[in-house]
Amino acid sequence: MKVLSLTTTGKKSTATVSDALFAAPVNKQVLSQAIRVYLSNLRQGTSRVKNRGEVNLTKRKWYRQKGTGNARHGAQSAPIFVGGGVAHGPKGIENWSRSLPQRTKHQALISALSAQAEKVVMVESVFELDGKTKAAASLLQAVAPNTEKILVIVPERKPEVIRSMRNLPNVLVRTAERVNALEVSNADWVVTTKAAVGVLEDRLKVASTKSAQAK
Repeated sequence: MKVLSLTTTGKKSTATVSDALFAAPVNKQVLSQAIRVYLSNLRQGTSRVKNRGEVNLTKRKWYRQKGTGNARHGAQSAPIFVGGGVAHGPKGIENWSRSLPQRTKHQALISALSAQAEKVVMVESVFELDGKTKAAASLLQAVAPNTEKILVIVPERKPEVIRSMRNLPNVLVRTAERVNALEVSNADWVVTTKAAVGVLEDRLKVASTKSAQAK
C-alpha cells in the first residue's frame, strides 16, 4: 500500500510499504487485549490506605453504650465515619503485571499499525537530526502541525535523535524493535523511516517463521 512521504525539502509524495504490515485485517479483540495488558503493566501497585487501627484518632469510646438512642460504637475510627479507617482497601502490595505470548504481541502490533495506516508518514530526514530541539520541532511541525501526540519510530537508537526530541511535549521516540501496540494506538501521527519499516518487517517475519516451525 501507499503512505505519505516527505522529502528533506518538505515535498510530499508517496512510499510503498508492506500490505502485511499496514493493510492487514485489524483484530480488535487481540488489540484490545494487548492494550489492557500494557496499561496494567504501567501500574505501580503502590496505592495504600490506612485501616481503622492505623488512623490517628483516639481509641476512646465515643459515647456511652446505652441511653443515647444511637447505635453502639467503640471508637470514631470505624470505616463508616468520616476520617475513619478504610475497610478492604489496597494494601500497597498488589501485583498488576501481566504477560502476553510473543505471537499475540506481534498480532496486536500489526493490527495497530494497520488501524493507523492513514496516519503514517515516512520521513527519511528524521535520522539526520543533529541534536538540536529547534530542528526537530520544525521537522515535526511540517509533518503533523498542531498534533497532540506524535510517535517517532527509528531503526536504531541514535543519541542525536533522542536529544533532539526529548524536550518536545507529546513526542515519543521508539526503536522499531521496542515499539508496541499501545504506543502506536495512542499516537495521532506515526513518523517513521524506510529503514525502521524494514526492521519492523524483519521483527514480525521472524515471529511468524518461528511459529510456523513450532507447528
